Amino acid sequence: MRRAKFLRIAGTALTLFALAACTSPSGSKSGVGGGSEKKVDVLCIYYPHWHVYPKGEEWFGKGWTEWEFVKTGKPRYKGHKLPYRPLTGYLDGKNPADVAKEIDLASNSGITVFVYDWYWYGGKRTMEESLEEGFLKAPNRDKMKFAIMWAYHDRADQFRPDPDKPRRRLMSLDTSPEDFKNALEYCIKKYFKEPNYYKINGRPYFMVYNSAKFVKDHGGPERVKKLFSEVAETMRKNGLEPVYWSADAGSKAEAEMLAKAGFDGTTRYNVNPYHANLFDKKPDGLLCDYSTAVAAHERLWRAMSEAPLPNIPVVTMGWDSSMRCRNDVDFPWPKGAQYPYGPIYSNNNPDIFQSMLEKAKKFALSDPKSPGAILINAWNEYTEGSYLLPDIRDGDAYLRAIAAVFGRTPKNEYDYFDCATKKQCRIRAADFENVPYGGHYKNKLDVWLPKNANGKTPAIIYFHGGSWTTGAIADRFIEASLENILGKGVAVVCANYRFIQDAKDADIFPPVAAPMEDCAKVVEFVKYNAAKWNIDPERIAVSGGSAGACSALYVGLSPETSGGVAAIGVNIPQTSLDPKQMREWIPNITYGAHAFGLGSFDKWLSARDKLLPYIKKYSPAGLVAGAAERKSPKKIFLQNFVREKAGQVSKDPTHSPKFCERFKEICDAEKIDCRIVYGSAEKMFDELADFLVKIK
Repeated sequence: MRRAKFLRIAGTALTLFALAACTSPSGSKSGVGGGSEKKVDVLCIYYPHWHVYPKGEEWFGKGWTEWEFVKTGKPRYKGHKLPYRPLTGYLDGKNPADVAKEIDLASNSGITVFVYDWYWYGGKRTMEESLEEGFLKAPNRDKMKFAIMWAYHDRADQFRPDPDKPRRRLMSLDTSPEDFKNALEYCIKKYFKEPNYYKINGRPYFMVYNSAKFVKDHGGPERVKKLFSEVAETMRKNGLEPVYWSADAGSKAEAEMLAKAGFDGTTRYNVNPYHANLFDKKPDGLLCDYSTAVAAHERLWRAMSEAPLPNIPVVTMGWDSSMRCRNDVDFPWPKGAQYPYGPIYSNNNPDIFQSMLEKAKKFALSDPKSPGAILINAWNEYTEGSYLLPDIRDGDAYLRAIAAVFGRTPKNEYDYFDCATKKQCRIRAADFENVPYGGHYKNKLDVWLPKNANGKTPAIIYFHGGSWTTGAIADRFIEASLENILGKGVAVVCANYRFIQDAKDADIFPPVAAPMEDCAKVVEFVKYNAAKWNIDPERIAVSGGSAGACSALYVGLSPETSGGVAAIGVNIPQTSLDPKQMREWIPNITYGAHAFGLGSFDKWLSARDKLLPYIKKYSPAGLVAGAAERKSPKKIFLQNFVREKAGQVSKDPTHSPKFCERFKEICDAEKIDCRIVYGSAEKMFDELADFLVKIK
């Protein structure tokens, strides 16, 4: 029954894979972008609020940034993905080294332009340091272009206000023509002459948020058109082409008015649940399912394509301003509460986001008036729930979705952050990327194939670490060893999987079942597709680091999983999920209770007897019995960095060498060939790959 069920799932996944391979790089050769297809620029809103700035300190106290709200945001409903935890750490937006990391991640995923929120109030500016001190001084700034979006609105205190009180005004617009000209003079001096300022048809791109208000404040369409003509002359005197004025427009009628005002094109800052006119039916209540946003976006794109101006279709990846709300105000919000107490996109995920990107790209390519671009909201607008930077819940899945549609740059590299070290890693891009192996949006895997393989190749399937709570599809262990493994003629498969929180949201018990069963599904999927990838199904090893190592051991040893693997090779593994056994091995251990939905090790220990059926099912140490009779695996490699002296208290009990040593004793008793490799992870992978190559 279990295998029959899996084959139905695998067949569905294969269908998805085949479709993806026909429409985008997803599930196909990494970096493939449609042959001679017209290039589409990918613009992305950059919110510059992640550094200390003078006005912020004046308003809210010394050292204040919005990171404070990210760190203390709380979930408001079941399945709410709060608090956000950026995988990159809390980057400083005016630190060139931090911004360089963002540039690498963004450019590699296919984003070509950061459109900076820009604040100008009668000559006074705020948060411009992010652009001027961060991006423009980043050592790799030439990898991307940048542009300006004038955030044309008064600055109000919307940072955890009372829901029923007027908002304190912090800064006010100056709507005089002179102020507008001064703003453009500043942009000419600071931005437009930069070699990587983004241009359309040679003209510097400048987006105006709240464009209808801008036109009204400046005397109507005819006066604005005259104003644009006057500043065009200023641009020419400075050796520049006239500005390409991009309007923020939400309807065909609005676009027609903005065309009369002299705007050159339109886009939209975002499409969120506030824009009820764009939805098939008005969003019901405060939670708006993200899937309904697809039709809302398409409705806007169609309307804009029928308007007189060229349009850049926008894709919004999320909307959730609850982090800006007071934590002592209960959800649903009080009736009549003002922003930030408003509707939320729920259930947004990278698969739906990718489908919108594919549709937006099609619009951009098919519209004869299109300037050949799309706009994504947003790169880093955490406190409005719209961000692409990797986080602990979804890793870099949203960046991978962009790469699947637009291709990586460069196409042969994959940049990601390791969850344990917070360091950026760079490896060869996969031959097949983002291949779906199951129904959940996290059920994706990458495949690297050795070059010039002679016959069918062995394969190592790797599961990343991160306590089953975080992580990217690859990590530092595989980064350090990938090229060496491939060089030995061994294929590599790395997989994402559901986390503990995903299991809790879906009422799966114990929560660890979700990642472990996903990992088992990966092995079956690879075997099912072995012929497609020239992989020898009899020479497959499972591997992983830390929690991923525990999953690999489960997959390789359980009689309920795929029917056997040739070998297991794991890094700093957790080899037991029995709290009694773990405490006997490592007296200061405190790790693992979350795998069974409990908050502390002591609670786990107290509940052990009730949990024993699950412990027996998933704990690797208990699964060794009978493995010899099943003749699988042929060999187990366990890696740790150092030996511990007898009686020594483990400095890192979660990754104690005793996990390896005690597990080996069990294997020895069961006559399972088990070897501990002390030293680097590379050394273990080296031995594992050699073993697979030599198997007959």
